[in-house]
Amino acid sequence: MVHQSCSYLKLKGSTYYFSRRVPKPLQKHFKTDRVEVCLHTTQQSSAVRQAQVLASELEDHWYILRRREIKHRLSRVFSDGSHTQGQTACVTGVGPQLSAALEIYLSLKGAGRPKTFEAGARRAVGYLLEVTADKPIDAYVRADANAFREYLRGRGLSSESIGRNLTSIRAIVNFVSKEEGLQPPLAFSGVYLGEPTRKTDRYVPTTNELRSLQAHCRSSNDELRWLLALISDTGLRLSEALGLSCDDVCLDPPHPYVVIEPKLWRRLKTADSERVVPLVGEALWAAQRAADASDTGHLFPSYCDGQNTKANSASAALNKWLKVHVSGDVVVHSLRHAMRDRLRAVECPADVIDQIGGWSRKGVGESYGRGYQVEQLWGWLVRAVG
Repeated sequence: MVHQSCSYLKLKGSTYYFSRRVPKPLQKHFKTDRVEVCLHTTQQSSAVRQAQVLASELEDHWYILRRREIKHRLSRVFSDGSHTQGQTACVTGVGPQLSAALEIYLSLKGAGRPKTFEAGARRAVGYLLEVTADKPIDAYVRADANAFREYLRGRGLSSESIGRNLTSIRAIVNFVSKEEGLQPPLAFSGVYLGEPTRKTDRYVPTTNELRSLQAHCRSSNDELRWLLALISDTGLRLSEALGLSCDDVCLDPPHPYVVIEPKLWRRLKTADSERVVPLVGEALWAAQRAADASDTGHLFPSYCDGQNTKANSASAALNKWLKVHVSGDVVVHSLRHAMRDRLRAVECPADVIDQIGGWSRKGVGESYGRGYQVEQLWGWLVRAVG
């Protein structure tokens, strides 16, 4: 039986779904007349919170669509070719101005992203507007992009930082151009940043450093140390571990594991990041302790509340602790590099390593079939962890 509630919840079996009808004037923008999303939870309180977030995001998206329709109607009424005050004769773009494009981009792409996503986009646009006028996105030319590059160099930014700012601008311009039915401009593509320099390799902790780290985690026996121990023997990304709910932790099967899948409060880096990772060694101990201690349904409730995942706060706290207790060279992400080396050391096949770590698979053939089963992955991790 399916039950409907005023919070747009639908219960199928014991699992909650978000279900909401699309307003009739906006249905032409959707493939169906109803938005329905599995919430992957059997707990009503968690489902209600997720439904509130989704409902708010939908309202924002529908507002953008309504504003866009109004804008198109107005553009037809005032299509006399005149320019707004302050625009020069050479500006012939028909797209939204950069400042407006930024708001469209954040409204549609920013949902569920960390605060740094919005901050980075706003910072890049702010830098560009220090150099050029706020023009239609299809009116920018290569001279604007080159001036932007030189301005950032003048501020002392490295080539890598300049590249990140150009990437942000390009993402905004390309995304909104497609939304508006325009051909994405090439002004910010292929901007020359100088010859690439060799990147410094990530430090990989030694076996002794890993053992010391895990011993300290056992001794401290608190939420942050459970998080660190979990990562140390799984190779999970920090955000993947932080975003786990208690329902994602399966401790009863003969080969315990965690399920990594997209969440409303945490996106995954790539499609191949969605996977099952066995729990062995210190990771199994940590998952058991964290699951027993949680009373919110989230494995690490201090850093994930079902709406936001505080990866930056957790990273800063853990890296500070690692510097004091293990080594100044070891950071949280070092553990992910270490896991790949540990799997290599036991001659684990590359495609198994990629599946365990959620790295993108390189060949078409590797996407065929269901992949390795949890008991096969468990065997390799047991060998690697020792």
